[in-house]
Amino acid sequence: MKRDAVDIADPLRVSIRIYLVRNVGSAAGEPPNMDLDLNVTLEDLEDPEDVVHPKEAQGDLEHVEAAAVEVHISGGNTGPSTETDVLTGITLSSDDSGGEDEVQSTPSSQPTVDKPYPGMMFDSWEQARVHYNRYAKHVGFSIKSSTSRNSSIDKEKDKCLFVCNKSGKNPDINRLEAPPVKLRNRAITVKTDCKARLRVKRRGKKWHVTMFIEEHNHPCVKKFSLKRFLRSHRGIPKEERDFIRLLHKVNLSAGRVMSIMAEWYGKLANVPYVTKDVSNFMATLDVPETQQDMSLLLAEFDKVKKDDPQFFSKIDVDHDHRVRWIFWVDGPARAECKIYSDCLSFDTTYMTNMYSMPFAPFIGINRYGQSIQLGCGFLKNERVEDFVWLFEAFLEAMDGLHPTNIITDQDGAMRSAILETFPDSCHRNCRWHIMQNFQPVLGNDMAKNEDLRREFNEIIDHSMTEDEFERRWAEMIIKHNVGDNTHLKDVYDLRSSFVPAYFRDRFFPFLQTTTRSEGFNAVLKRYVRPHSSLVHFFRQYMKLQEKIEVAEDGNEFEMEEKTLRMWGEWPLEKQAIQVYTRPIYLRFRAEIRKVTSYNANLVEGHLFDVVPITGSVYGYGKRSYRVEANMQESTYTCECSKIKRDGLLCCHALRVMAQVGAVGYIPPHYILPRWQMPPEDIVTQKVDLPDVPSDRKLSIKERKLIRYGTLCNDFTDIAKVASESDKSKAVADKYMLALSNELKSMKLSEAAKRKAKQKKGGHVEDTSKGEFVGGNANQKRKNTEQTSNWDFVGDDGQGSASQQHNIRDPTVTRTKGRPGEKRKKSGLHIKSTKPMKCSGCGSENHTLASCPSKLSTAPEPTEINFFRNMV
Repeated sequence: MKRDAVDIADPLRVSIRIYLVRNVGSAAGEPPNMDLDLNVTLEDLEDPEDVVHPKEAQGDLEHVEAAAVEVHISGGNTGPSTETDVLTGITLSSDDSGGEDEVQSTPSSQPTVDKPYPGMMFDSWEQARVHYNRYAKHVGFSIKSSTSRNSSIDKEKDKCLFVCNKSGKNPDINRLEAPPVKLRNRAITVKTDCKARLRVKRRGKKWHVTMFIEEHNHPCVKKFSLKRFLRSHRGIPKEERDFIRLLHKVNLSAGRVMSIMAEWYGKLANVPYVTKDVSNFMATLDVPETQQDMSLLLAEFDKVKKDDPQFFSKIDVDHDHRVRWIFWVDGPARAECKIYSDCLSFDTTYMTNMYSMPFAPFIGINRYGQSIQLGCGFLKNERVEDFVWLFEAFLEAMDGLHPTNIITDQDGAMRSAILETFPDSCHRNCRWHIMQNFQPVLGNDMAKNEDLRREFNEIIDHSMTEDEFERRWAEMIIKHNVGDNTHLKDVYDLRSSFVPAYFRDRFFPFLQTTTRSEGFNAVLKRYVRPHSSLVHFFRQYMKLQEKIEVAEDGNEFEMEEKTLRMWGEWPLEKQAIQVYTRPIYLRFRAEIRKVTSYNANLVEGHLFDVVPITGSVYGYGKRSYRVEANMQESTYTCECSKIKRDGLLCCHALRVMAQVGAVGYIPPHYILPRWQMPPEDIVTQKVDLPDVPSDRKLSIKERKLIRYGTLCNDFTDIAKVASESDKSKAVADKYMLALSNELKSMKLSEAAKRKAKQKKGGHVEDTSKGEFVGGNANQKRKNTEQTSNWDFVGDDGQGSASQQHNIRDPTVTRTKGRPGEKRKKSGLHIKSTKPMKCSGCGSENHTLASCPSKLSTAPEPTEINFFRNMV
């Protein structure tokens, strides 16, 4: 087909010709006619900016004429018209535009992309950007928004310019002034002043392409796996952002999230974004929490209070209304504390919040031997007054119930606060911490005397009485001549706070250290990120509490539905399976197995010596144990005192029982109720299960949980069908939105009815006293109850329940916290360190500073025969 010649030398005619092709022909939905009358003036143009510069006209003319040729050949308009929507690509939002678009991810799903051309129309400028970005990915470059303009008539955007990401020039860093502060060393995109661009303008309801320059002055990315690193193509689709938001709530790291997305996309190279993008997006999710931390935390307290009326919380603020101390405990934990307050573990070595406030959990042990949360707090510092406030808050929540036994780390402020607040409690220090503190100084001494080290650990581990410990310690000092060792003297001075012999009659089941708290902290690290907000910490704390409750239910189900094979044939073992919980029975069975490691020798009367057969027995060492048996009263007293310490018969007592033939049953006074399953006719005391007749109706919380579970199952079935295609998902979204609006309207309507009912019945006149009771008396009482959810205490009477809306976030404080360096874990014993050797002669008896070779006279120099020495 022959085309008409165009006089390029006449810029005005070229500009008018391009304008008519862009607007007149395309707007009418007809093919652009190259033979239109060009007798028009500049006043006839709609916008003076539509006059194309002569330099731009040469580039645009090729596209216009090419488009016209295609139209005439095909006999119709191949571009989008007013009746048809523009075929948009699947792309993703860039930092420049902040859109919510999706991204095309895999080569197999990449359709053919239409090249933009002048006159191409879109429904919106966002649609134009999507299409251009899709085309850019197909070619191999990145785009960004350059300029835009708002209309002077309706103040809406009517012009947008999108350019190549390499447009412009990089500033000369040698001419820049030195920054006042040190800047991060970030990579800078190399700009080449690229002129590739796309301009769209609004004409009525449509957006028209008024300029498109295709050529780049730099090479484009050809390899598909590299195109996903281009900036405008590195975005996360909306659906995947929602999924990442869900994974973020369970504390998955950005790396783990990328591993999951790699499984979805087939391999990591197909994921259209990188780990840093996920990390940046997850960081934005925490911004609202960090900006309104305490407000959100109080709102969470209110939310939990509605479902759990026994939820208790207490907050202390300073003179500036900033939070200093926080304590909370849920209703089920308050009920369990009445059963399991006989032994608590308390530790503050774990800090993981944005304020560097030490986290102080109260950890107990339930009937399954599991660690349970009995409340927790956050402290400003770790001083005596901080711990006193926290312990008093704990007593207030537990109705004044003191813990019988409590184990903590070696902290002077903590000890003073316990003596002041829990005077009747038995306080024990963590043995691991004490040994850890003495390891650097005693390890070198023990390295030179292995016999001393073994005897030292043996005395601490297996001294059964205080008198025995004192006697054996004195013998050790004389035997090894270490009376002048000040470090051993320091250990001796602390003996009454950690040596097991001083606590053999106290109930510390299965622990000598704060491992319960340490283990809980280790689990909590999987739920809470470092430097997280307090409201995030509280949400994760409640999830962990729910996990503990589910674990208890699992153990209860195992007890009811399954059984274990007995290790032996003793009738008392069969009884143990029936009366003990499953984890406690397994511990008791381990004691039965150790019976085979001992012989029982009758000494006199009812006294027996239980002697190990060979070697050492795990947990009891090489020594023998004295057991006193009274068959008439079925009492067996062993000097290891395991029955008092752990609440179980020890293997030594069981060995004597086997010797006298008393293995038919476990004496009832040796079966602790706290290790048993509760009888079937007794309901465990919990907040949501009050003590009511067996034919009681379901509580509000139970009915809510049943409805919630049913709806989850129903909606899961719908989701499986709706996720088959985009069309089915759109239908589901439509009805979900309608359902959500209807439920909100119903909730507002019910709230209005309740408010009207309260208002109607609120005005009551007390004629007997001639006083008028305010119409909002019920509401005032309700507000009083609600504000009492938290107990606010301030300095010098400042800070009260009325100041809950003025409460401010805590300040970041410096506390002793955890040591910065990695700790050397020495366990429960002092271990010998690597012996020091002299670097001069290799002797272990001295160092190079005192090496005798340095004092000897050097030999006279002799002639050196290098060749002989080499041979």
